[in-house]
Amino acid sequence: MKDLVKNPIGIVALFISLIYGFANLLLGTTAGTLTPDERYPLIIFITVFPLVVLGVFYLLVSRHHGKLYAPGDFKDDKSFLRTLSKEEVERKLQQEVTEAALPAVVSDADPRPAPVRAVTHDAASPAVQQLVDETARLETAVVQQLEKEYGKPAVRDVEIASTGVSFDALLKDEPKLTFAEVKVLRNPLLNMSLLDRVLYNALLADRFMNGKFKLVLVIVYHFDKGELPRIERTWRRKVERCPAEIELRFLAASELAA
Repeated sequence: MKDLVKNPIGIVALFISLIYGFANLLLGTTAGTLTPDERYPLIIFITVFPLVVLGVFYLLVSRHHGKLYAPGDFKDDKSFLRTLSKEEVERKLQQEVTEAALPAVVSDADPRPAPVRAVTHDAASPAVQQLVDETARLETAVVQQLEKEYGKPAVRDVEIASTGVSFDALLKDEPKLTFAEVKVLRNPLLNMSLLDRVLYNALLADRFMNGKFKLVLVIVYHFDKGELPRIERTWRRKVERCPAEIELRFLAASELAA
């Protein structure tokens, strides 16, 4: 019973068994005293109830299976990972392009970044779509370089279930789950909200993984290399204050193969 109530599936099954059991008990003990009009609802319930339960469980398993499991059902943290759909990847890229265009604001008062503004209809414009496509190309190029460095193929666009935190790639799973996140900077202005969001997500992931977490954060910049030292100093100071293990790298967009 202790193991049963720890799992959402076990709790649902327990209540279903109780309801179905009481209905059968009621029909069995009162069948002789109930009129036909009173018996029919119970008979219909006992007949239809299993079919309804089967349909509900089908919907849960096919569309919301991640909510049916407790942490104790998984042997390791990697079991909580899922791959983002194409639509989710597209939305993430659009958000990153939109976020990169927000005014640069430096704020250390709240470690949680402000929510990214909703992507408007302008996201469908050719100019924005071009930025989205370029960002996707740069992310792919960086991940391919990391694959060569780590000597194994990466899993692209993964989310840590139940946290809502996603990264561009999973590079390896031992001894720590090592993820990669690529951010594109198109101007040397310090947009700290972008970094705050990454650090906050890394902190959530690190706590969820009980410290078995590492993030390789690659910044692809388009501006002149002479602007880089100032930005790198500022970003490294913030990264060093984050409890999660983060490896910060800077890479010029011109260095990536077209």
